[in-house]
Amino acid sequence: MGVLPYWDRDVDLDIASWVSYSLDFAPVSINSMYSEQLRSIAAFALEVGSEFLYLKSLRSGRVGTLFPDHLIDPERDGGGRLGFSMVFGYSSIMETLTHLLAQAVPGLKAGLTLCGVWDRFMLLDECKVIALASENPFFDEEPFLNMLTEVLQKAAGKNSFAAFFAERFGYRRGAISYETDDVTQLAISQLLFDFELEETRKIVGPLPQVALEGIFRGTQEDAFA
Repeated sequence: MGVLPYWDRDVDLDIASWVSYSLDFAPVSINSMYSEQLRSIAAFALEVGSEFLYLKSLRSGRVGTLFPDHLIDPERDGGGRLGFSMVFGYSSIMETLTHLLAQAVPGLKAGLTLCGVWDRFMLLDECKVIALASENPFFDEEPFLNMLTEVLQKAAGKNSFAAFFAERFGYRRGAISYETDDVTQLAISQLLFDFELEETRKIVGPLPQVALEGIFRGTQEDAFA
């Protein structure tokens, strides 16, 4: 059973048309163009079965493995935007780690959602992701990123095989529908929640969704596009 709630909306990532999504030969090293810390986070994320996809903040702007164009041209979107958000590919280990980090960092929330990866008007992929977001529009990301790097490094251990081979031979992305969920249990849970009765909430647990609107202080496209 998962430990993170679901956000109440899906998110979208709109990547540049020249970015290679399905087969990436630089899923780690591309982040070193921005900082060695993000390169380390990307490498450690692969070691725990996840992937660092996206980061948006006032200080960093919009960067991440899927956004090399933003690393090359940070002024493309006219500067950074208020608030902090970060997106990782799903893995059970990463879910546990982000749950612990969100509890330890005031004003930071984490949840699961479905992410659509778009090239203009073409949907390239849909995958389950872990999205973190700050309630404070002036969230100081440095202490959190330091903590995240340390936690991921401990979880990854001394092995770096996944990151090495991803860089050496290429990292192929391909989401498998419901790879982390039991379809039957999802259907049963949805039917129970559709009753909208307080008694059923007590049986199946608390409300499984966290409101996205107040966290990002803007539209879904502003937060993740």
